[in-house]
Amino acid sequence: MLSRLLLLLALLLPAPALADTLEGSWTLQMGGTAIFRFDLAKDGEGKWHGTWIKPTSFASDGDDFSRMKGPTKAVPSMTALETPNGIELSFDDPRPGAVPDIFDFKPIDADAVELIYVGTDLAPYTLQRVKPGAPLGPWDPDATYTRKAPPEERAEAEHDPEPPSRSEPSSFKLKPGAPVGR
Repeated sequence: MLSRLLLLLALLLPAPALADTLEGSWTLQMGGTAIFRFDLAKDGEGKWHGTWIKPTSFASDGDDFSRMKGPTKAVPSMTALETPNGIELSFDDPRPGAVPDIFDFKPIDADAVELIYVGTDLAPYTLQRVKPGAPLGPWDPDATYTRKAPPEERAEAEHDPEPPSRSEPSSFKLKPGAPVGR
């Protein structure tokens, strides 16, 4: 009887091990180049904090990243909320009239995290676990880094009876007043 009660209690309690897999450093990579890194950690009180390491400036529509310039800058999270499947962090955007960038992080497995840019219609990003302090770049300021399929894959998809959704044009939309570039 006691063992059944303990089993039931274990099933009803949230699984902290799942959330704990979010602790660490995660990069968004495109074409073998690290675009961003997020460092996620809990403090001594169990509260989440994050740091977004990104280029000093860049332009993006959410699928394509260009005009990437360094050095990198580290932006600390402003707020953190635990969600049923992960955490949501907000990051300040100091430009006049800009709204904070809000990201929802959910573990996929021990080496991958799903990132949703809250308030947009962008498809989720997949971040890969990296060592703390892993460098970003190197960036070519004249290059465009994209998560869309390469042209040859898009051409193949046009002949495929069921093209993958990534071959469709982006429906990128920011919430009203949100910034477009950095």
